[in-house]
Amino acid sequence: MKKRVVITLGLVFATMMIGASGCGVSSGQGGNAQTAENASAESSADNAGVQKTALKPGEIYEKIKATYTLPEMYEADADWLMNYYGIDAGMLSDYVFAEADEVHADRVIILNVADSGNVAEVEEKLEAVLGQLSSQEMLDYLPDQADIITSARIKQEGNTLYLVISPDAEGIEEIIKSGLLGE
Repeated sequence: MKKRVVITLGLVFATMMIGASGCGVSSGQGGNAQTAENASAESSADNAGVQKTALKPGEIYEKIKATYTLPEMYEADADWLMNYYGIDAGMLSDYVFAEADEVHADRVIILNVADSGNVAEVEEKLEAVLGQLSSQEMLDYLPDQADIITSARIKQEGNTLYLVISPDAEGIEEIIKSGLLGE
């Protein structure tokens, strides 16, 4: 009898451990892991109590491309982020960093920072990106783009930072906000 109780308790414990170990890991762009804490922070509930889950940056970017005509955009990978902007993709749970060719200033950048303790550091790197584009040299190089560059601002929703440089920035930012709210 005692042996049967110990075995039963062992099986219950093992089942709980197996169930708990499957929680909390999903893959973001670049193979980065996203914790259950971040996933729950990215979801919100509406007034009716229905759970809404934030869209991933790639999903949001697809909605943007379906809504607006953007110039040809290059989507940066982890090496590009580190080499050109000093942003460690390992600090991100997911991201889109899309930028236009050298004759357009357009950018759509959505960075989900994995750890809230790193948001300020990633924001500094993003400010450097905006600073490069706002330099007098760049404004002289792209004078027809100066207005969209100088009006751009880094925005934050929870652990997500985003920067939009585009003639359609206001509408694109609305799509990002809605996507982050799961709409």
